[in-house]
Amino acid sequence: VNLSYQFIGDDNIVLSAGSEALELTPVPKEFSLQQNYPNPFNPVTTINYDLPKDAYVNLVIYDILGREVINLVGKDMSAGYQTVIWNTRNQFGSPVAAGIYFYQIQTRDFVKTKKMVLLK
Repeated sequence: VNLSYQFIGDDNIVLSAGSEALELTPVPKEFSLQQNYPNPFNPVTTINYDLPKDAYVNLVIYDILGREVINLVGKDMSAGYQTVIWNTRNQFGSPVAAGIYFYQIQTRDFVKTKKMVLLK
């Protein structure tokens, strides 16, 4: 979007004028967590999630026993369409075993969990 503007003084004289190109970023209407892809995967997978407003986000990977593997996101995020990539490593940087994993997003207003499969 191109925006043109003029600042006009009390005597109707143009004090300043210009134009600016603005990029408008669409914002989702609701929270969501999409299925990771690819799934099954090896060695990396992509997780997309949507934030309709700014929020503190935790996105955590759990193993089949419910133990935390890694917290991929733990910070304030801006509203929008977000993406995070998991490289199949735990919080210590070590590769994890093949198997079923769960990923969960948590904000103040939204919690969702999905399942994924790591093949080796």
